[in-house]
Amino acid sequence: IGWRGIRQRKLNLQILIQDAMARLREVQAPVHVLDIAAGHGRYVLDALSTDIKPDSIRLRDYSQLNVLAGQKLIKERKLDQIAQFEELNAFDRNNYQNFDPHPTLGIVSGLYELFADNDLIKQSLQGLGDALISGSYLIYTNQPWHPQLELIDRALTSHRQGQAWVMRRRSQAEMDQLVEAAGFRKLEQRIEKLYKEAAEEL
Repeated sequence: IGWRGIRQRKLNLQILIQDAMARLREVQAPVHVLDIAAGHGRYVLDALSTDIKPDSIRLRDYSQLNVLAGQKLIKERKLDQIAQFEELNAFDRNNYQNFDPHPTLGIVSGLYELFADNDLIKQSLQGLGDALISGSYLIYTNQPWHPQLELIDRALTSHRQGQAWVMRRRSQAEMDQLVEAAGFRKLEQRIEKLYKEAAEEL
C-alpha cells in the first residue's frame, strides 16, 4: 500500500506541476523550476515532459549519489542547456539566496515527513519564501498518515545517518500553518485515494 500511494503521489505531483506551469504561461511569466530535495530528479523531469517547457530547471539534493545520478539523467534527456543539479542542504536558509533568475515554481516532495523538528521545516519554507518571487507557485507534500510505520521503522535507515526512520506525521492543518507562516496562500489540495481508502477500512 505504501508504494501504491507513492506512485499515486507522483501522478498528483505531475498534474499540479503541469497546472502551475500553465498558470505561469497564461500570464506570460517565466517558468523557472526549483526542487529542493529532488532525489534522482526523475519524477520532476517526467512531469516537465509536456508541451509547456520550463525556461530553467534547478534540482537539488543533499546526497552526492543522488546528485550524480540526477546529472546523468539530465544528460540522457538532453536537458543540459536548461537544467542543473546541485548538492545542497534544503534546511539551510542561506542556500536560498542570490538566485538569478529567481524560481517561479518551487517543489518539495517526500522530505518534510522524514524530520520531526518543525524549526528545520520553517527554515526550509522561509528560504523558499525568500527565493520565490511574487506570483510564483509552491508545490509541497505532507504525510498525515501511513499504514506501514513499523515496517519502515524496522527496515529502512536512509536519510537518518543510520538512525531508525520514524516518520513525522503532521496533520494537514499543522503543515498548512507552517506553509502559510512562510508567506504562501493555499490554492489546491490533493490526497492519495489509496491512503484514504486504507484509513477508512481500519
